[in-house]
Amino acid sequence: MEKDEGPTIHLYNDSGFSRILELSESTYAGREIADSSYINWEYLNNPDGVAVIKVAESFGKIVSQYVVLPRRYIINGNIKKGSLSVNTLTHPAYRGHGLFPILATETFKRCLERDILFTVGFPNPVSAPVIKSRKLFETIGALQLMIKPLNPIRPVLAYFFSRGKKTGTEIEMYIPKKYFLENENISVFEIDQDSMAYEKFLTKFNNGKKITTFRSLEFLKWRYINIPFRKYMLFKRVDNGEITAIAVVRARHLYGLRCGIITDLMFLEDSANKNGLISFIRKVAAYNKLDMLITALPAHSTENKLFRSSGFFTLPKKLLPQELLFIVRRHSTDCPDEISNFNNWFLTFGDYDIF
Repeated sequence: MEKDEGPTIHLYNDSGFSRILELSESTYAGREIADSSYINWEYLNNPDGVAVIKVAESFGKIVSQYVVLPRRYIINGNIKKGSLSVNTLTHPAYRGHGLFPILATETFKRCLERDILFTVGFPNPVSAPVIKSRKLFETIGALQLMIKPLNPIRPVLAYFFSRGKKTGTEIEMYIPKKYFLENENISVFEIDQDSMAYEKFLTKFNNGKKITTFRSLEFLKWRYINIPFRKYMLFKRVDNGEITAIAVVRARHLYGLRCGIITDLMFLEDSANKNGLISFIRKVAAYNKLDMLITALPAHSTENKLFRSSGFFTLPKKLLPQELLFIVRRHSTDCPDEISNFNNWFLTFGDYDIF
């Protein structure tokens, strides 16, 4: 019988992801990260670079993984290379052996070799205590989960925390043509046709933020159009011939409710009607009989204040399914100090791979 001397740690370099998918099946059978099309999209097709993956291997099987996705960020007007931590996973039989912090540390070394200056993430309740005890990251803040109930009949919050299934199927939304006729400044955002107008909008948007993900056209197409299994709707508002706001929406069942998720909202500070897209989305959600709209933003953001003025409220921390913590890890002395100040960050669900 072969003696088990413990898992070996190495960079994942298989020609495919079959062994990683086997690991995912051990915990997330039937979920996106256990599907080859999703993993190929996430790890290989990312326009900002292929994933950095460190694994622990035992008897020919992958028993633990740590993954970061390269991502470009705008920091004080300059593009910098960072990364997003995703899909941390250990096989149930190998948990409790400290593989997560070992793999994370080795991955950070690889990041530095690839000139990735920092890594950010949104830890789940399982990994957060390990991150804190091992000082792998610095927790600098948390996003606020904001909701707007749309169904006045049902006690929405009670249902939200019922025993309903946490995640469910996608909901196909229909938009009557008259809604666009009644809101002539709002239309569907088309990646290819609107490319030049978007580039102009993005330059102005980036100039108004201290730190934000570089939401290039290639990034939007990868993140919201080419992603398997999910259906996002992209809208734009145009004033005087120029794009002044972009919104991304997804609808699905969450905790037994029909939820609309405003994944991204980008608008220019001088927009003529900052609330216009939010009002439009609320109207579409009501038409499709959604129970609520949800989004997530830092408390300090102007977008947070905009949602509040549109009737959204922050869910108290004690009622959250999980706290949306935001963590950062610097890999290089060249990394700007600004990333450690949460007030500098523009963040939405779009920066978070779960939504």
